[in-house]
Amino acid sequence: MRVFILPSWCPTADQPLSGTFFVEQAHEIARLWPGWTVALCCFDLARCRIPWRPWHILRFLRYALRTPRLVVEQAQSGLHEYRVWAPYLPRFGRQSKWASTAKALSSQARVALEDFIERFGKPDLIHAHAVYPGGAAAVALGREYGIAVGLTEHLGPFPPPALCLQNGDVMPLVTDTYASVSLCSAVSQALADRIVGLGMADEVAIMPNFLPDYFGSDHTNAPTQHDGFSFLSVGGPSHAKGTDVLLKALAQVDGNVTLRIVGDGPGLPFFQQMVADLGLTGRVFWLGSVPRDKMPEHYQRCDAFVLPSRGETFGIAFIEALSFGKPLIATRCGGPEDIVHAGNGLLVPLDDIEALELAMQWMTEHTGSYDSEALRSDFLARFSSSAVVARLQQWYLALKHGGQGTARL
Repeated sequence: MRVFILPSWCPTADQPLSGTFFVEQAHEIARLWPGWTVALCCFDLARCRIPWRPWHILRFLRYALRTPRLVVEQAQSGLHEYRVWAPYLPRFGRQSKWASTAKALSSQARVALEDFIERFGKPDLIHAHAVYPGGAAAVALGREYGIAVGLTEHLGPFPPPALCLQNGDVMPLVTDTYASVSLCSAVSQALADRIVGLGMADEVAIMPNFLPDYFGSDHTNAPTQHDGFSFLSVGGPSHAKGTDVLLKALAQVDGNVTLRIVGDGPGLPFFQQMVADLGLTGRVFWLGSVPRDKMPEHYQRCDAFVLPSRGETFGIAFIEALSFGKPLIATRCGGPEDIVHAGNGLLVPLDDIEALELAMQWMTEHTGSYDSEALRSDFLARFSSSAVVARLQQWYLALKHGGQGTARL
């Protein structure tokens, strides 16, 4: 089996944490199926965009002169990692700007695809992650080279408002992409139902995100000692992640309970002021953007994980915490309903400060109700690479044979 993977976002020099789970998953596919040839195409569209401001052009040209068009490396896992770079001229029309970006990604991925074909032969399939821009670019390449394309959707809300017309209809770029792929999957049931409900596809398989089996394997290490009960939240701080609701709920929870928040963003000063206004100074700790290899110590240190998002198509931070044997608190906002259940945590209504406060208070008083080993076993059974890649293999085989066979795994 020859597999070419094209994500819609990936780690870059400016955003090293972007799409890291796509990279991890590609490595796991290659590692678990050593007889396959698996490639991942990475890119940096932001730096490839030709600037229209004259004073930015010199810096762009300097970067262009020292950046190779194509870099190929084979990782220890067996994954062939492609990094492509090619300049493109953006457009600014309401629809044309999105189409031009998808076309630019298609042109860049073509460089990697042609090298793949020369080395290993034509891929049996292209696996695109998210309809834009990866899915649209993959469809263009699939037509050009006669390769089946499978699409796993991650975007939420679906479809994003930016990919809709003024009258609310879904942009043709999205509908045409869905009409052209051989098989569709989504990372959660709620997202799959949304795609089917919009008439984008008749059937959508559920293909959750996953982590390497070893992720969280050191969960039994003794956490750093701390007084009281400590919650961890990852993402944001932002309105979308429900940081405002989280802080207001915390203010009503016993005073010895603390909260650590991983993440950064333009809204940070607002939420820092909210902490001061709510009298939470000394109980909330802002950890900023944390490198991937430093996250385990934060999961180990916490007693429970909480993230009251207003919308999640999946929520990979939940399964990261679960892999470390930590109980979860989440909102019923889409993706978490596929992850959180009575055995591993609590689900609360959206935007319900009182319900979140009660859940957090209950968690501090009943944390002994959750067995760390059982929580990790839950992760291994549902969201480890060993569990999910076996399902993905069946999806790939169906895709290879023209999308024949059931897509609901």
